[in-house]
Amino acid sequence: MALHTVAVLADVHFHDPAGDFGGAGILADGVRLALRSWADTRIAARAFNETAGVLRAALEKIAAAGVRHVVLAGDYSDDGQAANIWRLVNVLEGFEQRHGLQFYAIPGNHDLYGPHGKHVTTRFVSAPGQTMMVTSDAEQAEVGAIVTPAMRCGGQPAALLPMARFGLFRQPEYLHWESPFGLDDRPEARIYEAVSADGSATQRLMDASYLVEPEPGLWLLMIDANVFEPRAGRPDATRKKAFIGPSDAGWNAVLRVKPFLLDWIADVTARAQALGKTLVAVSHYPVLDPFQDVAGSERALFGETAIVRRTPGPQVAQALIAAGLRWHMGGHMHVNATTSTADGRLTDLSLPSLVAFPAAFKIIRAGTDVVSAETISLQDVPTDPCIAAVYTAEGRQGEALPLGALLAAQRRAHVLERRLVHDWPPVVRALVMDRDAGFLVELAGGEVAAFAGRHGLDLGLIVACPLADLIADAYLIKVAGPLAGRWIVADRLALCRALAADYGDASADPAQGPRGFLQRFLSVLKVSLDRVDVEDGPILLAAAGLSRAGPPEYPAAD
Repeated sequence: MALHTVAVLADVHFHDPAGDFGGAGILADGVRLALRSWADTRIAARAFNETAGVLRAALEKIAAAGVRHVVLAGDYSDDGQAANIWRLVNVLEGFEQRHGLQFYAIPGNHDLYGPHGKHVTTRFVSAPGQTMMVTSDAEQAEVGAIVTPAMRCGGQPAALLPMARFGLFRQPEYLHWESPFGLDDRPEARIYEAVSADGSATQRLMDASYLVEPEPGLWLLMIDANVFEPRAGRPDATRKKAFIGPSDAGWNAVLRVKPFLLDWIADVTARAQALGKTLVAVSHYPVLDPFQDVAGSERALFGETAIVRRTPGPQVAQALIAAGLRWHMGGHMHVNATTSTADGRLTDLSLPSLVAFPAAFKIIRAGTDVVSAETISLQDVPTDPCIAAVYTAEGRQGEALPLGALLAAQRRAHVLERRLVHDWPPVVRALVMDRDAGFLVELAGGEVAAFAGRHGLDLGLIVACPLADLIADAYLIKVAGPLAGRWIVADRLALCRALAADYGDASADPAQGPRGFLQRFLSVLKVSLDRVDVEDGPILLAAAGLSRAGPPEYPAAD
């Protein structure tokens, strides 16, 4: 059986500090760099300034591995800024020319906005300890701000045109290319009507989905699951608030706003099966819950969080199985995981971000009945010395860290200074901040020495481990999956396993107090630890869920 090899990069969030953002930035070693501050970077959920270097390092690894086809699974830009999009195009074209790589992109929620775009505003370092507003919005600019169109995020189709050669439009070398609307790749031929939930507002939008055959037998099904759902009572499409943003929409919204995609997917899967094509389906968003939170613990613990809003419901899997899809890859959640439905009929590979912990991408080797994923870590990518010097000038302590260590420290700081502060109930947060890991045992009614002896743990380790650090470990384990072991020492990982095994309880009620809250939290850790033990490997694909009397005719390319 022939296998096709594809590298898949999700959530690159490309920002080039050397880009021209109206002259904004700070001089570092004679070069003007547009950088976010260390204060912003230290506790963020992802890297900002390092993204251009990380992308180049990833593409060098891909080229060295002899992989030719590279998928960009959405959020390929920081926030759709025009300057970043054009700089990204330059990088990709350079790797095309030097290494023969071919790229296939699908947009994510960060890459464009509706039909008319949106303004983007941020702050770049202007001097050590100082920042300056840089914006595309003259009306909202503060005194002294730099106003430049380089910061504006475009809409459909304008924001896609710079990326046109990367799969989004037909290229001469493709063996086949189509969209859900046929063989015509013009934007005006790819329009659908999006309707608000109450039916009062309708907008005409472009869908960027496409199917491409770049080499004999390989079909890349690139699905635009970005949904800009019209907001009731907001008919002016030039206003950002005319739409419900796509960040929390994903596949749940696809089912009601873009149902035509399901008909197209069913048509493509049937043709692929009949013609013996290897079908690789990609969108920016997951189609299954990457955290396997069947108990609804995220909502029970923290309420209607972004994770809850972004989790696809079971109706998504049902619809895709009915359409004959057997496996899919998606990013957006910055999670390294592989999940399947209980009956094994649909598998979703959740893609880690290039620039958020644990910083990795995947190389896929796929045939008609099997797919194998290899996760490539980027932990050893070095810090750019100019960026490190700016951080140090601002007051960063310690030596420059390679990417993996930087992102692990960043994620820990994000948990301790944001997630614990904003998500956790104040009474629980106050209780855990100055306690050690043994407090969990005692709170659950256990005895620390007996717990240690039962699991062969060092009692000294337990009482020396700050509980807040253990909570941060749990968050790292949750998103990293099999890569977590590189960042949590063996003794601490063993402690996490023991606590989750003895005291994790998915039926505990967090509303009943700290004990119930922490037991429910440990039940989530137990599920996460199960994923740590699942290494990359071959996945046998279940039979397609949709039977047909015969495939439709395969349309010939122009």
